[in-house]
Amino acid sequence: MTEQEYADIAAACDRLLRAPCTSLARLAIPALHFLNEHPSALAQYASLVTDRADGGFPSVAKAVIRAARGLTRSLAAPRLAAGPLGPIDVVIVSHLLKPDQLHQGDDFYFGALQSHLSDRGVSSLLVLISHLTVARSDQNTQPFPSSRLIVPATVCLATEANIWRQCTTAWRALRREAASACKAADNRLAMLASRQVLSASTVVNLRMHAGLANLCRAVNPRIIITTYEGTVAERLIWHAARMARRRPLCVGYQHAMVLERAHAIRRPVAAPGIDCDPDVILTLGEIPHAALAASPGLQAVRFIEYGSHRCAALPPLPHPQHRPRHCLVLPDASYHECAILFEFALECARRGPDISFALRPHPMVDTRSLLRRLPQLQKLSRNVSISVDRPLEQEFAQARYCLYRGSSAAMHAVRAGIKPYYLARPAELPFDCLFELADWRETVTSPEDLLNRMSLADQFTDSAAASRAASTCNRYVSPFRPDALSELLAMAS
Repeated sequence: MTEQEYADIAAACDRLLRAPCTSLARLAIPALHFLNEHPSALAQYASLVTDRADGGFPSVAKAVIRAARGLTRSLAAPRLAAGPLGPIDVVIVSHLLKPDQLHQGDDFYFGALQSHLSDRGVSSLLVLISHLTVARSDQNTQPFPSSRLIVPATVCLATEANIWRQCTTAWRALRREAASACKAADNRLAMLASRQVLSASTVVNLRMHAGLANLCRAVNPRIIITTYEGTVAERLIWHAARMARRRPLCVGYQHAMVLERAHAIRRPVAAPGIDCDPDVILTLGEIPHAALAASPGLQAVRFIEYGSHRCAALPPLPHPQHRPRHCLVLPDASYHECAILFEFALECARRGPDISFALRPHPMVDTRSLLRRLPQLQKLSRNVSISVDRPLEQEFAQARYCLYRGSSAAMHAVRAGIKPYYLARPAELPFDCLFELADWRETVTSPEDLLNRMSLADQFTDSAAASRAASTCNRYVSPFRPDALSELLAMAS
């Protein structure tokens, strides 16, 4: 995808969302929330830059089958939660990606936020949107370490039927807009959206919206907080929250890196008649705070520099040149990205036996599943290891380099003095999460390139550039600020 194609698709997505005939079902279509240049985000738009047929009619046939199954399952739809729910001050909506998250004291995305609120006498409820492939039968009966529940995957029969009516109406409207579009980009995007509005992902989004709307009516929160990356789920969460008796303060937490071309996070949806944009954005640190606050579309939003529970003070570390020739390989939470980086690292390890490589999957990636998908990881050479349980700070103390693409762990590696190498691939828009570190990070395209650059870095160490890069990363993400929580609670009052 070219830069111009990227810009054209982003603009076309916003036109469809802001069209006069837009609807809740249209808002729930994932493809219309054009996130950023990450390959996993761009993959669904491949048909827009090729001549591939739209395949509309098979999607309708599949939708009929999905609707029949959904209506059948809705007959046994569970209640939202076990036990009575009273008024709650703050509802935190997070994501369940691994089963062991359920019984951890702190949430993966929000850390000890519930404990911080409790210390201030503020009640809270953690609501988890499950992304597990197998639904848990004990989701509303297991004792949790703090007040939390999982949004059920099913809704009542009347709601399920209404969801499918909304999707069918939106499908017809999108087909009409595709037929009348003056631009080829608009025609193709409307056709793509018409397929997705009948897809399982859109229906799942609308079920989640219905479940959260019911919850917010029951607990009537003063504040609802969720992650903020620009995704469809976030917009549906805020819209659902505003269906409660009392309009809550809708808050987004910018917990991840903002890529250079990130689109959805920098603008409001502004869909006619659908109130789904945040009131407040909590930011990771000084740099993303300034970047988002300067976005023209976010002038009506209030910003608070909040920090991150993952940003711990680093212990004293040996100088990088006194560490072994050891490279940390840091993919993001994508199996495809794990495969790209790990396979590249294995080839580097074969060609450079004097350098060791630690393959470190993202915490939200299931290691057993990864080993099944990549059998080559089950038998590694002596200079390659898989790092799962070891604290990242300990890995930093033993590493001189890191290989990355989109993982924010690379930023923490730079804070520890580690030299970062971004792996670029042909015909791909760069999505380097460290794009602001112009004179420290390096881009590599082949194993020979990486090994050569590592050797040069060992011979000519630029300590000043390393120090500037670490300073930038420390300004990008800061430790959690308790005062930020006070500011947020004051806004809600």
